[in-house]
Amino acid sequence: MPQNIPSGSLSTAPDSKGLNVRPDLLPESFFFLEKGKIFSQDPAGKFGAYGTVFRTTSKVSFTGKVYTICQGQVFLQPCGDDSTKVNAILKPFSQPIKGLAIKYIVYRGLNRLDFFQGDLITSGTPTGFIDIIKKEFTGLYSMLGITAPAFTAQHIGFPAGTTQSVDDLIDDYFLKISKVEVTGSTATEQPKKAFELPMIPRGTHLGNVTGSIGIDIVLNEGDYTVANDPNPFQLNLAFARSADHVLDQAIGNTAFKKKLIRETATQFLDIAAFYGLHTQGKGKIHMSDNSVLQTVEQIASQISGFKTAETTYLYIQGSRQRSYNFYGNQNLEGSTNNIKIGPTASNLSLEQFEAGWPVKELVAQPSLVVQLTTDNNDAAAMYVKQGVLHADTANEDYFIRGKNLLQEEGNGVDTNFTKPITFSLNKTSANKTVASFVQLIYEGKTVKITSETPGPNPGDPAIITSYDLKDIDDIFGLINVTPKVQSKGGNELVYVIDQNLLLIDFENKAGGKDVATVTTKKVEDLIMKNDTESLPRVTYETLLNNIRQNTTSYYESRIAYQDNSNSGTISYSNKNNNFYQPEKPYYFKTEQYTTPEGKSNMGLSLGLEQGKLPSKKLLGITNDENKELIKAVNENQLNNPKFYFNNELGAESSTYLSLEGKEYKKYNLFIIGEDQNGKLKIVSPTTNVNVTTIDHIAFTSSEYAKWVPYLNSIENQPVNIKIYE
Repeated sequence: MPQNIPSGSLSTAPDSKGLNVRPDLLPESFFFLEKGKIFSQDPAGKFGAYGTVFRTTSKVSFTGKVYTICQGQVFLQPCGDDSTKVNAILKPFSQPIKGLAIKYIVYRGLNRLDFFQGDLITSGTPTGFIDIIKKEFTGLYSMLGITAPAFTAQHIGFPAGTTQSVDDLIDDYFLKISKVEVTGSTATEQPKKAFELPMIPRGTHLGNVTGSIGIDIVLNEGDYTVANDPNPFQLNLAFARSADHVLDQAIGNTAFKKKLIRETATQFLDIAAFYGLHTQGKGKIHMSDNSVLQTVEQIASQISGFKTAETTYLYIQGSRQRSYNFYGNQNLEGSTNNIKIGPTASNLSLEQFEAGWPVKELVAQPSLVVQLTTDNNDAAAMYVKQGVLHADTANEDYFIRGKNLLQEEGNGVDTNFTKPITFSLNKTSANKTVASFVQLIYEGKTVKITSETPGPNPGDPAIITSYDLKDIDDIFGLINVTPKVQSKGGNELVYVIDQNLLLIDFENKAGGKDVATVTTKKVEDLIMKNDTESLPRVTYETLLNNIRQNTTSYYESRIAYQDNSNSGTISYSNKNNNFYQPEKPYYFKTEQYTTPEGKSNMGLSLGLEQGKLPSKKLLGITNDENKELIKAVNENQLNNPKFYFNNELGAESSTYLSLEGKEYKKYNLFIIGEDQNGKLKIVSPTTNVNVTTIDHIAFTSSEYAKWVPYLNSIENQPVNIKIYE
């Protein structure tokens, strides 16, 4: 996997410029079915909600060749109970649409004989896929100078002569490290790790189908597993082998598990909407006859065989990376309604967004207008991750906040709702809507939590504590996750990325707030205290996706350098003291100060090139401290846990003042998560874990900061000087 290297920059233009601007998506993919062959879809085979089930597989009638939509690796599995069919799971390497992270594309119902004769990989009908993988396989053993074993189905994941559990995660096969034991000129492979799945180009003839084919698009949330995940649905081999997959609420044995199954619908995308997105931002769809579809008319015609060819899907992510109103915090008082939606601002219906499933299906709607509920807090904001805003909707490069989002009182305006947000939907010359989806990240209401603890004495009333979630409390998760990317050796740090976007604020020097979208990253490292002692640590940080800031010539602007957002590994030399440091252009600055009690402390802040402010937040604690917090998660059986920063002085505005006159804040780290009934709960660890911050950007425990090297900036580069003790 690549290292976490910055991959581009964003505009930091002041408010007077750059408004209502979004870079072109430039979608580019291959149509998965052979051109010139007719396909059709029965209404029962379309993607979407059917009462208590949600079809993730779009199934069409078709006979002909099938192609890879994008470049990636391919893994094969059985197709239900049909021994004549196989399923192929494609893991994209090159994403076909910017900003749309696809984890898997699952092809269901390919003809087995196009891949295997018995258990041997060979095809009666030659395909580009078989040609590529046979060449890769023989080339590997030729390079090793040994005799290649028989090329069998197990080499591409199919359970031929190997034991596989349907509970195995698909990632276990894509992210494995192949192992081959060589004795003399004989090679012996280990089960499940026989051959690393080769990279297949976009538009490769994958195989053929006879009668019908199903296809799923799974969106990427990250390459990790969650400890004690209560969601009954998992991306495992049972899902990979399904001939025709649906999410079924009936498999949830509690109300919360049923809710988690409904939530899973947001992890899937209709293939028709995927191709429909190519009508936005100069898209291209390559066809099997080497033609390229680029116009709205061409693309709409090509996807017209889908029953959802005119369907627009609305996805809204709300608090704590859950769907809109997952916690019931968006409802109007005394009502379950929480959204106004319709084709025009004058024709809106008051509805419950998440009624049924948290994916809204809008069929043949000519345009889309929504108003969402809000408490008008100053941090309320929306980011349009996917979709085209109408020119009437004022925005700041697709961030909507402040006067662009919130309504002013008067003239009968209902300030419980945002302003109308209008989206343009592409239509053909015959005025037919082209399938697509709109995806919003929205923080509109403050989440409030009430906690009850027993009184100090028997019979005493419970002590009720209320918490308002701050911006920082919605950021750092990944607490109890395990990375799926495997280290190839001892000198690598494996890091985990949560691919779901978050909206966060940065206070600027003008007294206002800059708003950004970020993903989050967790890294575990080891720092040497001396020749024999080491300190395991855990660092959580945000990775910039996009930012909108208020800048003037009088104040410093924030760095707008995007971070790469892929999980992977970082290699290091075993001859040096290797430890986590922020990627360039960031570095740690150290500052020693004295507490009011006379204790010497080390403070960390994020340094950057002169004249810029950080667009990153970071939390650093030791591994032992992290274990205390994981223990609290496990003991309370919390799901979706994140860190809650409890100001030691009570009020969030309260600060300490060091003897040197340095202001700083000190927090007790708590955990906020969902209990087994889905209710948000805040718990504290048995042993206190404290972190301090001197810049409101980097939050670190004293033991973490103590062993970070002093850093200076020479020509904007960090230089290690010595360890503070």
